[in-house]
Amino acid sequence: MAITSNFTDVLLPLVNDIKSEADFSKLLFEKVFLSRDFEKNHKIVTGVKQGNLVPILKDVPNYESFPFVDANSCDTTECSLNHQYSGEKWELGLIECRIPICLRSFDDNFLAFWNQYKMINPTENATNDYLKTALLQFLTNQVKNNLNASRWRVAWFADKSSDSKFFNGFNGFFTRMEATPNHIVRIAKNNESTYSAQKMTGKEIYDTLCEMEEKREDLGLDEEENTTIKMGKRNAKILARYLNNLKDKQCCQGMEIINPDAIQTKSFRFDNMAFHGTKIEPVAEWDEIIEKTSELNGGGGNNARMKPNRIVWGEDSNFLVGTQNREDLDMFDIWYDRTDRKVYIEAGAYLGASISLKNYVLAI
Repeated sequence: MAITSNFTDVLLPLVNDIKSEADFSKLLFEKVFLSRDFEKNHKIVTGVKQGNLVPILKDVPNYESFPFVDANSCDTTECSLNHQYSGEKWELGLIECRIPICLRSFDDNFLAFWNQYKMINPTENATNDYLKTALLQFLTNQVKNNLNASRWRVAWFADKSSDSKFFNGFNGFFTRMEATPNHIVRIAKNNESTYSAQKMTGKEIYDTLCEMEEKREDLGLDEEENTTIKMGKRNAKILARYLNNLKDKQCCQGMEIINPDAIQTKSFRFDNMAFHGTKIEPVAEWDEIIEKTSELNGGGGNNARMKPNRIVWGEDSNFLVGTQNREDLDMFDIWYDRTDRKVYIEAGAYLGASISLKNYVLAI
């Protein structure tokens, strides 16, 4: 629903007497899900420009260095340092929205609900006061939450081959990982024709982790430290429930309960599991994006989703979000324009996604 349209049909049924509920503090909001702070959950790199190559020095030992030499000779033996370099080209994309709000468009009942008046004479002082009201603060927070969720969307799911303007600015982490087939473990359930058939069992999720571990060994990544296993929160819950219901607790070797908060528990939860010492991090944002974007949800209902089961095993510091300046990652402004008597809220981000080294395994 557009900000400029009336909210009466939506809000009036929520209260029996609109006049008695004019105090904003009595209004309850059901926040089903809010994305975690994007910047706190990603490695941010500044100073990035469109098209720049980010050279990555691979610190790999050379086992054909330091040859045997003649101990009876004074000749000097020279050895070369042949470093391996890889280059990642940054692709940046701008996501942006401007939202016009006509302060005269809200009807009287709606304004009474927010304990607010209709803006008739927008003097400078009146406008400044209006921008600080609970109504404008609520709308401002909604815009900021949408921007935060959108940064999650493009960083992980963006795909230049998409026809959707919400996805086609650059290639996100998943698209980049899928371009390296030998680092992928295929999940057969993703190919099913209905959403219900796509849902994995706990045993299937555990078996996938075992396959990923074998793949890491084949790729020589099993010695990598500081890795994390990321999976959708829904699948993390399924895995925890499966482990807790097992009669044979010895069935799933390598599964551990980690307890960062020192809470005494013998049960697996979606947020306290580890596999062979590697923490499993539930990412609810993946589930939300797949479920609530038309590009990925197949039309909703029981229609098949676009690869709803995804697991990433790698180093968090390897997944980079680049931007020119820190401020470009979280742009926001709000102002009143006297020429058209509207408040404008404008927000956006200029960012790109890069995977510095191919030391990951993706199950998809």
